[in-house]
Amino acid sequence: GELKLVDFAFFNKIVYEPEGNLEAMLDLWMSDWHLVKQQRRESGCVDPERCNVVDWATWFVFDGKVGTKHENATVLTVRGTKTKLEAVFDLDLWAVAGLRNVASQFALLGPVVNAFLVSDIVGVWYRHKKARYRSIVRYMQLRKILEPHRTYYISGHSLGGGLANLVSTEISIPAVTLSAPGVQQTAQLLGLDPLKLQYLAMNVIPRTDP
Repeated sequence: GELKLVDFAFFNKIVYEPEGNLEAMLDLWMSDWHLVKQQRRESGCVDPERCNVVDWATWFVFDGKVGTKHENATVLTVRGTKTKLEAVFDLDLWAVAGLRNVASQFALLGPVVNAFLVSDIVGVWYRHKKARYRSIVRYMQLRKILEPHRTYYISGHSLGGGLANLVSTEISIPAVTLSAPGVQQTAQLLGLDPLKLQYLAMNVIPRTDP
């Protein structure tokens, strides 16, 4: 069965819940799904084979239960900014793109700053930031190899939505995001093709998003 926007919105709501609450809400409201994996950065890395101290992403994997209309669907949901670490992550990932936007407001300084920020030196340095969410990419790549019959989606809200769009661009899976920041410039700095977002990603901005 097809997933609706409200389904993605619900996944993005419950990933902000503490452990235990999340599973209870899932059982109550979306019992066709179960949580198969979670990496919560506030409690440290729970999967040492797939993450390390430089990986700052918190994410959750929901699989449709066998016998339901979603049994061959998987939704990986990346949490947005909740902890101090994620606030730093926000600044760390989007700072250069923000600096380019600010510099563009100055006729003389802008072209000089922009030329430096798109240089190979900055590009090589910036691409190391992929390590901040490498666990997501590796997990999804492995799942796609082991279970190619499944339909995979990635989703996220705010910071999580931006990360979801970057992963979508890197491994070509559909992204449905809520209030995600623009990632075109960041994708370029990371060596990704932002044009893929035109057909892989859909971003929804709710009127009442705080």
